[in-house]
Amino acid sequence: MAQAGCRLKPVTDPRDWQDFHRIRHTVLWVPRGRTDYDANHPDDRHPDHHPLLLTDGDTALGVVRIDDRRDGTGIVRLVAIVPEHQGRGLGRRLDEAVQERARQFAIHTLHVNAAPDVVGFYEATGWHRFTWDAAELVGHAADCIQMRKILMP
Repeated sequence: MAQAGCRLKPVTDPRDWQDFHRIRHTVLWVPRGRTDYDANHPDDRHPDHHPLLLTDGDTALGVVRIDDRRDGTGIVRLVAIVPEHQGRGLGRRLDEAVQERARQFAIHTLHVNAAPDVVGFYEATGWHRFTWDAAELVGHAADCIQMRKILMP
């Protein structure tokens, strides 16, 4: 798989939405024993929320959603890379692409609720532990570590 062909694209057509939800469900819900995945959750369709699909040609490799808070900050949500492509640098490529896209939205600071098992990845890619909204740490996010990344212009 050539990473050079990877691109981050908005989720727009029905096939994109199918891939987007399939990846999130199988990577983030099923392994954690969760059964409450909602493919029709209104947050995915909010006008300031941007569901994105990492692709290589017609192959969907990963997903993320950037929630633009409209104050120069954004929240990175529900990041996932398909298991058969994990460990190949796609997480780093996705992180770089998210930063590029965030800058297009005039976002200068990104926040994330990182699952404990991926905090090391975020720290290795320039994120820092930072409590940005403790009220977010409920439900599925109760054990998450809040982090932020200030984007360079």
